[in-house]
Amino acid sequence: MNRLARDSQLPFLVTDGEGGRRKTVSSLRTTCARYWRSMPRLLRTLLTIALVVAIVFVGSTLTSSSPSVVGPISADIEAQAHINNGNEIVQQKVEAAAEEELRAKEGAVVEEPEVMEQEKEKGPNEVKKEGGVPVFKERSAAGGRGRSFSDWFDTGLTIVDSIDTAIIMGLKDEVDEATVWIRDSLSFEKDRYVNFFEATIRVLGGLLSAFHLTGDTMFRDRAADVGHRLAGAFQAGRPVPMSDVNLRTRAAKSPSWSDESSLSEVTTVQLEFRDLSRITGDKTFEDLAFNTSKHIHEIGCARHGGLCEMYVNAKTGQFKAGTTITFGARADSYYEYLLKQYLQTGKTVEWLLADYAQSMASMEKLLLKESEPHKHRFVGELIGGDAFSPKMDHLVCFLSGTLVLGKLYAGQPEEHLQIAKDLGATCQEMYKTATGLAPEIAHFNMDAAKADDVIIKPLDSHCLLRPEAVEAWFYLYRATGDKKYQEWGWAAFEAIDKYARIAGGGYSSVNNVKTTKVQYRDLMESFLLAETFKYIYLLLADDQSELPLDRWVFNTEGHPLPIRTH
Repeated sequence: MNRLARDSQLPFLVTDGEGGRRKTVSSLRTTCARYWRSMPRLLRTLLTIALVVAIVFVGSTLTSSSPSVVGPISADIEAQAHINNGNEIVQQKVEAAAEEELRAKEGAVVEEPEVMEQEKEKGPNEVKKEGGVPVFKERSAAGGRGRSFSDWFDTGLTIVDSIDTAIIMGLKDEVDEATVWIRDSLSFEKDRYVNFFEATIRVLGGLLSAFHLTGDTMFRDRAADVGHRLAGAFQAGRPVPMSDVNLRTRAAKSPSWSDESSLSEVTTVQLEFRDLSRITGDKTFEDLAFNTSKHIHEIGCARHGGLCEMYVNAKTGQFKAGTTITFGARADSYYEYLLKQYLQTGKTVEWLLADYAQSMASMEKLLLKESEPHKHRFVGELIGGDAFSPKMDHLVCFLSGTLVLGKLYAGQPEEHLQIAKDLGATCQEMYKTATGLAPEIAHFNMDAAKADDVIIKPLDSHCLLRPEAVEAWFYLYRATGDKKYQEWGWAAFEAIDKYARIAGGGYSSVNNVKTTKVQYRDLMESFLLAETFKYIYLLLADDQSELPLDRWVFNTEGHPLPIRTH
């Protein structure tokens, strides 16, 4: 293990390899030119479009006026304009089209290097079996050196987001190194915009959990620092926060293409800001964030019985009509935080539970369907608010765990536990692929004449190693004690280790779960360490009394925060 003093990086942070072969400038140009000419014409065209968009975007950024500095946090926080990776939609379309062509070409798949087979034989963790159920023998996080690295927010995201996983697993050396780095090297004084929602759940959430799990006040102080900066997303007199915020100036803007923010982004910061208020004594954090929840409650989502549109305008505070009704991307964690805020506040805010119960009743009525021919229950979508689509994101698997939580600790109907079990089983069906990994999105067959219940479309077949299914199985195991959930979790881990593990260390998202000829994305999301491995570990733990669910509530990034009744 390389110590922090030498390379300032944790061993599980994927970084560039060292001592790579150097090329002269001329040979590099020749190689690049040949590679460019070898690409399909469509791919070259798409990459050119992406480059032009990037150049225009950078140019507009550099010529824009600098925002003024906003003072300390207050209820009157002024936010200026905002900058996001505004070409997100174009980028997604370019990537999707390029992937489609690559998949269509037989030789486009990048297979695993032969060295992987030797690495696989060793395995990342020694395991044992007790009572037929595999459990971790050694508490070790995934890691090592991989292909390349990136830092989304320039805030040591992998370290901050995953330190509580290392704490929970008892990885003392890794925790010590991370603690030193966060204390001595991490700075939020960065003149750059970050996504308000993602930074809150990952960075602020990670620091808060580290404080509660260790008692080290350094984590509290760092949480307060970043919390002050992120609070700039709230504009004076407007209850809906902007999408992005500048860490140095506290200035905020909506995405360049729209004033709309997604429902989940603006309603999934309340657990974190409330907890920050509690540990700092500054109620302003909670007030700012909870005002957004109150606003959504007051304007209501009556058209679909408590199921809300997926976009809300940060300037007008109103929903964008005619958008998709979903429990997947852009809306999912709104419903999760209705229940979890109710629990976090000691079950004292009754309208939170009422809104949650209403939305679950409407989910059952409008979105909960059965596939054919095997009757797997799934939660679909209403496209444009009206047309049912049998599409279910892997993200929707979170709902199973939330339903368990509501049944056990919020007095919700017994039927909720049965729906949770059924959805948990459906999510496991999504893992029945060639690799044992689940796709990002599945479609469910509703034609009795067809044989397959689950349909995985080419552009939905990638896997980001998301946590929602194992999160659901964790809650289900806590509720039922049924060891099949442990078996499912272990099988998911084995599939990740076999098909997503990179030779030399680290893990990567994969492009197609339907083929064992793995094509890597060279991307390890921080939630793999922060959530997926944490939930697998907790699911397989011999001691299920760790982090009891009547005393801790997990934020949407898997960071445990304490429940207080006062």
